[in-house]
Amino acid sequence: MSEPILCYVSGVWAFFTTQALEDQWGDDWNDAPYEHNAGHPYEAAESFHYFHRESGELRQGSHWTDGKPNWVISRVAFDGPLESPCDDYPRRSLSVEDINRRKQVPWLIESKYSHRPGEAVKIWAGTPLSEFRLLAQKAGGTVYEAVEVEGVPS
Repeated sequence: MSEPILCYVSGVWAFFTTQALEDQWGDDWNDAPYEHNAGHPYEAAESFHYFHRESGELRQGSHWTDGKPNWVISRVAFDGPLESPCDDYPRRSLSVEDINRRKQVPWLIESKYSHRPGEAVKIWAGTPLSEFRLLAQKAGGTVYEAVEVEGVPS
């Protein structure tokens, strides 16, 4: 699988997907404003049922191949002088779909109150996780990643 790319931000959490950005979806990602409607990104389902319109049958599907999910969602926590579109004033009415299409705004932008000189850091939808780490640090932030501890459920 390819390096995960940024597909959603909620509070201190940044979510990344290994599938194409245009293929990633979540609950109400087409509703605005996203901060009051959208849910976390959908993960690959091992088994699900769906209604096939042409045949009128209930069929079974899966997002898994060879016993593994076709894509993976990962998340990291971050802090620092980074603002999301819902922090903007006057408030913009955007959906996750709008932001992920890179139409108007990045997922995160360095705060105008940051004391770092130079152009503000912008973190757009589709940014790879490795670049996200570097950009967050450049803005004066920190990225925290989960560490697996033996015997502790994740």
